[in-house]
Amino acid sequence: MLDPAENERWRSLEQRVERLEDDMHDVKDSLKSVDARLGGIELSLAKINGRLDGIEGRMAGMEFRIAALPTTWTILGIVFTTWALGSGILIFAMNFPHR
Repeated sequence: MLDPAENERWRSLEQRVERLEDDMHDVKDSLKSVDARLGGIELSLAKINGRLDGIEGRMAGMEFRIAALPTTWTILGIVFTTWALGSGILIFAMNFPHR
């Protein structure tokens, strides 16, 4: 048989182990809820990834459209050429009746 001091130590140890087991059950329950939340986040991220892929494809299409637009120098050249031709036609039209 154990003396009363050792018996008390064993009871104290059993109580501590019992509290640890209860705490471990709480930890396991918390981990289950965290796992469920992470699963939901994973689904949300998959949806976002799909949307980003779609946006990325549209952006690539826009890049080609923008590259096909005329540059500033092209637009200025067209405008100045139009002005020059218009001025020439106007000068010709004003001088034609005088001949």
